[in-house]
Amino acid sequence: MVSVERVMSVSTPAETVLGYLADFGHAEVWDPGTRSCTRADDGGPVDVGSTWRNISVFNGRETELTYRLVTRTSNRLTFVGENSTVTATDEIHVEKSDDGGSTVTYHTDLRFKGLVKLAAPFLRREIERLGDELERTLPPVLERL
Repeated sequence: MVSVERVMSVSTPAETVLGYLADFGHAEVWDPGTRSCTRADDGGPVDVGSTWRNISVFNGRETELTYRLVTRTSNRLTFVGENSTVTATDEIHVEKSDDGGSTVTYHTDLRFKGLVKLAAPFLRREIERLGDELERTLPPVLERL
């Protein structure tokens, strides 16, 4: 398993940030690897069980994962994305800051499957690079909410 975590502070209120991030379709705007992310279910209100079809570029290759919202609380979202080679678990914690803004902790665990597991140590650098990009791209998007 490979994990990466980034912590970001923004001036946007926590409730607004959490509401926006709950719709994983917005990943097209803020996730550096995502090329498209569309609802894969009936398209009703976003809640636990909602699913998205995510097409991303990772390590120079296009890959598709189906993401599902598995946890939604007043300060936490958990999405699980899967395909035949990886299970990605993205946990997002959003806490109110004393100044009225929020602190966003984005933690991703990637569990590779099959022979890809053997390459996991070599993929860490690319995963860290994506985490660094996320740290640059997500805050400006959240600031505009």
